Amino acid sequence: MFIQALIGLAALLAFSPTADAQTLCTYQEYVCGARLLTDGYTPAQLRTAYDANPGPVITDDQLEQVLFRCTDTAGLVIANSYCIVACAALGTFEADQCIM
Repeated sequence: MFIQALIGLAALLAFSPTADAQTLCTYQEYVCGARLLTDGYTPAQLRTAYDANPGPVITDDQLEQVLFRCTDTAGLVIANSYCIVACAALGTFEADQCIM
């Protein structure tokens, strides 16, 4: 009985959307799209965030060059700006920035 319960729980977690490895950004943090993708955000999530505050028309590949702002404690992001030259990930304790 206990083994069956564990197998059921394992199956539930395997197909649960919260089972994906995603590191949520910190409230009010500025983060490059490339880092968000590395942390488990999907291109679809970043596209939705970009389209909510549109800048120039860009491809999904260019979402890596967008500076996003974390808008809440649940990891929701919104586009801040498209970085024309590059978006620089400055480290754990520094906000990412656009390079001009």
